[in-house]
Amino acid sequence: MLKYLLMLAAAAAGGAADAQVYKCKGPDGKVQFSDTLCKSANASEVVPDRMPVTRQQQSEAQQKARQMQDEAASLDQQPAAALNAGQDASRSSSRQSEPQPALPTPVANNETADAERVRLCIRDVERQAGSQKLKAEMITACRTAGPVQRATGTSEGAVSDCVKNVERTGAAGKVKARQIAICHGGDVPPEPLPPPLPRPTTITSCDGGGCWDDVGNRYNRGGGGTMLRNDGKVCQKIGNMFQCN
Repeated sequence: MLKYLLMLAAAAAGGAADAQVYKCKGPDGKVQFSDTLCKSANASEVVPDRMPVTRQQQSEAQQKARQMQDEAASLDQQPAAALNAGQDASRSSSRQSEPQPALPTPVANNETADAERVRLCIRDVERQAGSQKLKAEMITACRTAGPVQRATGTSEGAVSDCVKNVERTGAAGKVKARQIAICHGGDVPPEPLPPPLPRPTTITSCDGGGCWDDVGNRYNRGGGGTMLRNDGKVCQKIGNMFQCN
C-alpha cells in the first residue's frame, strides 16, 4: 500500500494524471503495485484511473505517503530500541548481582559506642584516690555504662558535666569514685551500711564494785566514770542503762 501511495504521489506531483499503475501478484501470493509491467505480463492488472487527480488530492497523497514512511521508519527502529532496553536491563541486573560492600549495621555501631563509653568511665574512676579494691568494684560497675547511657539517652556532655561537678567537691576519693561511676551509668551497688550500734542494756542491780544488766553482763567500775564490761568493752552509764562502744 505504501508503494502504491508513493507512486500516486509521484504521478500527482509530476502532473502525470494518465500514468499507469499495475497490480501484480508475486510468487508468494502477495499483491504488489508498480508503475511498470509485472515480470509476468499475464499477472499484470492495470489499476483503473477513476478520475483526474486534483491539487488537493496530490497534497493529501503526498502527506499520506510521508506519514506512512514515518510509521515504517518507526517500526524499523523498534527492534533496535527493544534490543538496547534489553541490554540496559541486563547490565542493571548484572550490577545488582555483584556483591556490594557491607554497610555497618546499627548493632555494630552501638557496640563501638558502648565500648568507648565504658573506656571513659574506667579512665575517670582510675584517676580518683581510693583503694584498689574499691576501684576494681567501680570498674566492674562501668561495664554497664554504654547500654545505660544509650537506653536513657544521656548525652556525652551531660556525663562530662556530672563528672566535673563530682570532682569539684571535697569528698573523699572513694566517694568520688562511686559517684563518677554513677555519672557514667555504671551499675554501682549500694554502699554497705555501718554495723549497728549495740543496743543499750538496762541496769538491774549494783554493788560497791559494779553493776549487772538485764542480760547478765557484769560491769566493773573503771576510771573517769567508765564501766568495764566482763568481755572488755568500755561502757558508759546513761541513766539506768549502759551504752558500750
